[in-house]
Amino acid sequence: MKIAFERIPAEFVSDTSFYDYRDPMSDALTKVNKFGAVVVFKDGEYYGIVDDRSIARKGATKLPGSYPVGKFAKPVPIVTKQSNIRKAIRAFYDSASKAVPFSDNGKIKGILKRSDILKSILSMHMLSNYNAGEVMSTPLIAIDQEATLDRAKRAMADHGVNRLAVMDKGKLVGILTYKNIIESLMSIRNRSPEFSPKGRMPASVIEFAHKDVYAVEQGEGIDNVLRNLIKNNVSSMLVTRKGKPVGVVTVHDILETIVKNSNIPARNIIVSGLTEGTKEYEDDLMADLGSFAEKVERFRDVKVDYIAVNIKSIKGTASRSYELRARVGLARGGTISMSTTGFNLERTLRELTSKLYKAVEAKNDLIITGRKI
Repeated sequence: MKIAFERIPAEFVSDTSFYDYRDPMSDALTKVNKFGAVVVFKDGEYYGIVDDRSIARKGATKLPGSYPVGKFAKPVPIVTKQSNIRKAIRAFYDSASKAVPFSDNGKIKGILKRSDILKSILSMHMLSNYNAGEVMSTPLIAIDQEATLDRAKRAMADHGVNRLAVMDKGKLVGILTYKNIIESLMSIRNRSPEFSPKGRMPASVIEFAHKDVYAVEQGEGIDNVLRNLIKNNVSSMLVTRKGKPVGVVTVHDILETIVKNSNIPARNIIVSGLTEGTKEYEDDLMADLGSFAEKVERFRDVKVDYIAVNIKSIKGTASRSYELRARVGLARGGTISMSTTGFNLERTLRELTSKLYKAVEAKNDLIITGRKI
């Protein structure tokens, strides 16, 4: 695995375009499609990147041509000429981005694409001993194909997931992602100018779900999963057991598996997404997560392999809130994923660990395969 600590090869650096925060988004759209991501500066300093995900999450339509590109930018870590492959993997894991800026001698020269890092993981056989079932996220939440988009949004929010299996009488017929919903809202608004985001969305999920679903059996090796992700240019694959969906393996799951097995403190607790304003809470957060793990092991008799929590700070018009996403790996019982949002970071973490503890108790009931919700 020594190669993982070597510097990033020069051929991994891809060209991109650079924009000032105030440049019109209309000018950048074609470049985002061409390069996958563009880099944004504000007052001469690096500000963030814009990719298809940040555009989709903005969820805005019919914007004036002068709408600034900086409104769509998200800050992601910079990798440098001195960075190694493992550091790049950590940057992609922390940012959940498809590209990160690459800097040489203090100047951003291009971007590093996630697809190249996935190829490196495959060529180094970093996860050759793992199969899809060991890496996948659960629960996999299913929804009937005739359910409304409004119902799908609530299901995702209620269960803290970004995708739903779309079922028809117990048969898998598609996959609906958060991005699909954002794009569908944009499409509905374009067709019906009078449409209000607060109104009802009568369209059924099957209209916007991906029909070509990529799936693997839970015993399939991760190397084959990686090959399929790269070949089909997708971010996730459903995991099935005897043809029935039981989970999903995402690029984030793969990166997390590497991160949790390399240079992680005792108890394998990973906290990512901390900023200068929240870094001071790191010790308290780690202690609270450690206490949660001890409670699970003591009272539920289940060993906690690792806990990974990502913190996203969301700035509103009047205040700031925090979105916490957690993934807990159990020695017996696979993994549990959960998310919650609140205005106080410590209180939000307590709410999250409470939900996780209840999920551990009800682990066998959380995997929904083929049932309407």
